[in-house]
Amino acid sequence: MADERTALDVLKSIDSALKLIVDMVVRNAPKPVADDADLDGKYGDPELRFNPRDWTGADFKGRHFSECPAELLEMAAETFDYFARQAEAKNELTDKGKPVAQYKRLDAARARGWAKRVREGKGRLAEPTPADANPHAWADAGGFEKSDDEVPF
Repeated sequence: MADERTALDVLKSIDSALKLIVDMVVRNAPKPVADDADLDGKYGDPELRFNPRDWTGADFKGRHFSECPAELLEMAAETFDYFARQAEAKNELTDKGKPVAQYKRLDAARARGWAKRVREGKGRLAEPTPADANPHAWADAGGFEKSDDEVPF
């Protein structure tokens, strides 16, 4: 009985180590970069719908990938990878029944492809959205929907 217990513990330890190794390999594997055919296609230059959490630069929300700085696009790609992992873990599906994760990974690859192009001087870097373009942006980001009549001061 003691030998069986020891063998089971060893097998569990090996399984745990293998999972750790696979996780490290997956995290350190080169991330896909969209090719020119994809970037030049119908869906190849999507609009950036958010600024990544750790982005401290100017606001490029609402701009196309081709108009954003490479550093921002790299951060966005990492964020899309995270969203893909989350969608995969939850088995999220589109309205048509397709896995959401595959589309998040496509966006990540496109962001990396545009980052590469921008670094090569092939992007069309736009001016950032001025902070005063929407003076209520801070409230919009939090989902607040109050009119001036509802503000108590």
